[in-house]
Amino acid sequence: MSKSEGMSGVNRRDLVLAAVGAAPLLALSSTIAEAKMAQTAVGYQDEPKDGKQCNGCNFYIDPNACKVVDGEIKPTGYCKLWNKKAAS
Repeated sequence: MSKSEGMSGVNRRDLVLAAVGAAPLLALSSTIAEAKMAQTAVGYQDEPKDGKQCNGCNFYIDPNACKVVDGEIKPTGYCKLWNKKAAS
């Protein structure tokens, strides 16, 4: 076993190559996480539908935002991605 392998048998070269290979994936995943869909793409409307409205959705962020839909979101709005908020 060489000095650069240490106790685990993993050498520094392999560790550096793995880290360099993962960097673009980490950057891409952060970009994807920040991307939001357009209101038109999800059929957003300012009024509730069938008793479903944004402030009862798991994606809603008080006071007027959404985790997955771009732009200002009304608490009484609705879109096709509506997902019932889990009971707390």
